[in-house]
Amino acid sequence: MLQNIHFGFFDDSGMPRESRILMFYSFDGEGQSPRSGIMHYSVGERRFVGPRHDHELTSAALEFLRASGRLGT
Repeated sequence: MLQNIHFGFFDDSGMPRESRILMFYSFDGEGQSPRSGIMHYSVGERRFVGPRHDHELTSAALEFLRASGRLGT
């Protein structure tokens, strides 16, 4: 279970914002071990690209993107 999860954007990544979203995450995992990393979302493909992530993390990240208005309609 993910606890204390936080997301943010790397808006100055040099990638076109209309096609790619680069974001970071951090959370406390089982046993309170902190974890962090980067996720790369392809707007055109409507999915995260790169290394596979836990389903719970991916779902939380998609909710964050929707709530922030970055996915459009």
